[in-house]
Amino acid sequence: MAALDLLRAQALPYDDRPMKTFFQFASNAVPLLARLLLCVAFLPSGWHHAMNWTEFQGTEAQRLRELGVASAVTHVANETTVQLKDEPKPTSPAEFTAVLQARSLHELTLEFDAKGMPRPFIAAWTISVIELLGGAMLLIGLFSRIWAAGIAFWAIALFGLSGLIQNGLWNDLWTTTAAARASTLGLLTIATLALGIVFKGAGSFSLDAMIFRRGAGKDGDGDGK
Repeated sequence: MAALDLLRAQALPYDDRPMKTFFQFASNAVPLLARLLLCVAFLPSGWHHAMNWTEFQGTEAQRLRELGVASAVTHVANETTVQLKDEPKPTSPAEFTAVLQARSLHELTLEFDAKGMPRPFIAAWTISVIELLGGAMLLIGLFSRIWAAGIAFWAIALFGLSGLIQNGLWNDLWTTTAAARASTLGLLTIATLALGIVFKGAGSFSLDAMIFRRGAGKDGDGDGK
């Protein structure tokens, strides 16, 4: 026994610092990856809605005008109007197939209006800002919890807009149709990643960690809360 105790006393102590360093790095790399995925998921969509323009025709254009959406350019479909010899001349602009050119976010306006939401263009602008600015802010990790909460809310709301809840969310998870399954799992993943940032924070690899340093170096929250 004395020899065994002597060997134990002479044994080198176990150094767990590399393992702690690895776990600390992993705990901050996972939020970084989550932020990158959320940025890729929402920043292009927000850019499309806020920066691009779409031509709406027919009943869609008419409904947007009724909602007070002004057109940047209003013209006749295909840029020209063909007047047949025996066809009576149109007496008002409404008789033309008018095209309303507006920001692409009004695609959301029409969806919200179809769901009966009051002032749908305000909701469309709000969602576009969340997608565009939220995706960019999550990329750099600034005010991450606030933007992640907005994105989580939008991801959950998409279940209702896409009809996944009405069609049976659980059934879609087991369907053999790739599109339905991918859509369901994609929204669930996005909502989970966003909620993870809301509860845990952006990690040390973020501007939140640089600006709001209170205890971030020890626990790796990185958002000063």
